[in-house]
Amino acid sequence: MRNRILGIAGLMIRQAVRSRFVICLFVLMLSLLVGFALTIKGDGTAAGRLQMLLSYAMGAVGVVLGTATLWLACGSVSSEIENRRLHLVLVKPIRRMDLWIGKWLGIVSVAMLMLAVAGFFLAIAGQVALRRTVPDSADGRAVRHQVLMSRYLAESERVKGGAGKARWELDCPAIVSPAPAVATLRYRFVSPLRDLPPVRTHWEVLGPDGTCRFEADGLANMDGVNRLDIPVDSLQAGERISLTFRIRRGEEEALHYVTFHPNHPVELLIPTGGFGGNLVRALLIVFCRVALLAALGVTVGTVFTFPVAVFVSTSMIVATLFTQFFVFSTAPGRPSDHHHHHGAPETPAWIEKVGEDLANGMQFAVVPVLHYRVRGRLAEGVAIPWSEVYEAAGFLIFVYGGVLCALACETLRRREIALPV
Repeated sequence: MRNRILGIAGLMIRQAVRSRFVICLFVLMLSLLVGFALTIKGDGTAAGRLQMLLSYAMGAVGVVLGTATLWLACGSVSSEIENRRLHLVLVKPIRRMDLWIGKWLGIVSVAMLMLAVAGFFLAIAGQVALRRTVPDSADGRAVRHQVLMSRYLAESERVKGGAGKARWELDCPAIVSPAPAVATLRYRFVSPLRDLPPVRTHWEVLGPDGTCRFEADGLANMDGVNRLDIPVDSLQAGERISLTFRIRRGEEEALHYVTFHPNHPVELLIPTGGFGGNLVRALLIVFCRVALLAALGVTVGTVFTFPVAVFVSTSMIVATLFTQFFVFSTAPGRPSDHHHHHGAPETPAWIEKVGEDLANGMQFAVVPVLHYRVRGRLAEGVAIPWSEVYEAAGFLIFVYGGVLCALACETLRRREIALPV
């Protein structure tokens, strides 16, 4: 069975190499990567430019690679049915599952090669950006400690503070990079106006025993994300630390009040590794999503002809992307506003119940597919754990891919291949 699957995968790879469309998309991907590297300016800083390059490049790689994979997968089986080449395969002692797995394995092998080329380019771009900056400059430190770094995102829990102070607590990760690395504190305010002047702030990092490990004064904008660098020397692995905040007021200044954003908690980004490992994990999650597209295209291609398979697969992807808006708009858990007659609540109409059940079902089926997003986290230097990679592989490849494989095998078993298409 192993030799049969590998043989079919080898033929699929040859078909991909001969496909002009796939080759053109590969050249397009390289052109976009080079174009982004030469034209993106960012916010004028080296760190901002590299962050925008990583974000745009990961998005372009995902779109181009997904398009190439879906196009190749939809024609892998449907074209052989139309050209009657599949007859020569099915008459041999080969199972339909072997055929599906071989086709899928050949497609994902091509996708993995393209993804490896893109990853190599991004790794080189990161090193070039680092070498172009002065190590002791602000740009050099920002590139090294904020972008080319894998940082654990620790969300804090707000607790009761003292008079005039706000306080949060959080747990440090088990691994903390040694000095001179820095952790980054992120927080946001709620402001009705964007042109309000900044406020003077004072932050303190307290250990479990209440001793002050680090304190710093600064200015915080009322709009946007505020950041504060904290040396990792003030943090210890596995301990629970406290963060305190208060507003400093000058002698002739009026008292200011601020409100922290309720939907954006105070976060601490703690270095836990390098950029290379984080890039590999991000690319593996992208590969899992591409593998799901390959499984979808091969399965749909067993049912429809090539043009129809491409249309159906694309429609399913677009519908999946818009499903989250549909689910949020229906809001099944929210009580609806019904008219009341004589004090008795009106019974919900059957269409509302059907809509709620449909929304719940779509949410259950689609949310795992949309859950794994890595583009923004890679650009911001947020760590992507291996556990998320394993979870993505389990859901997207084995669960969803297994279901699609079963559907394709059942379709091939029931379909009369010899009949006209």
